[in-house]
Amino acid sequence: MAEVDELKKLRAVLTQQLDDKGAAAALFIGLDRHGDIPVTTEGWVQLVRSGLREALRERLEPGEAERLVRELEDVLTGVTEIPPPPEDDVKATRELPRLDAPSKVLVVAGGSRLARTLKAALGSRVVPMAVGEAARVANFIADFEPGVLVVDLADPIADLGASVADGLEDHGLVVIWGTGPKAKQLAAELEQRGKRATVFDRTEGVGPLVELVHAAAS
Repeated sequence: MAEVDELKKLRAVLTQQLDDKGAAAALFIGLDRHGDIPVTTEGWVQLVRSGLREALRERLEPGEAERLVRELEDVLTGVTEIPPPPEDDVKATRELPRLDAPSKVLVVAGGSRLARTLKAALGSRVVPMAVGEAARVANFIADFEPGVLVVDLADPIADLGASVADGLEDHGLVVIWGTGPKAKQLAAELEQRGKRATVFDRTEGVGPLVELVHAAAS
């Protein structure tokens, strides 16, 4: 998905206010609750007023959240420009190594929504690819060589089983995005086949998923 100007503006403002991970999490939650990714400026403004406002209210004091919503609206509509980062915002204290290329995330789901939302939230840090047929997953793993395999149980594919991760490198990680016994059972079956697997309970929020993908791409 090509990154549109509106998304670039939202990410720039949110990153200044919340830091990289906070901005990614807020965008993911906002997009997830809003539904489809907007295609017009008016649509992006509606996202700010709905899903993104909810996400910000969960992280900030009500007054601060509303101030940021107004700033985002003004930047989107051209009333104001993106404010420059503070001069002392060097961010040079972070000494973690970075990858030479974005993290590859393969999303196994019936549709592409989760992959598109991850891409919108994390931008150039991640190159997600979605595959919706069990018979094609192995070929995608071989060709794409993902470091993270996300299995979306909220939008599951047919014939989903532990073989979904066959071919994934030993250092790869399977993230099961779902809740309940099915998620735990799949994780146990994957581990029995020698795969690293973890369950991220969707009801506990998107933070862990975004943080993991963010870290993999850092």
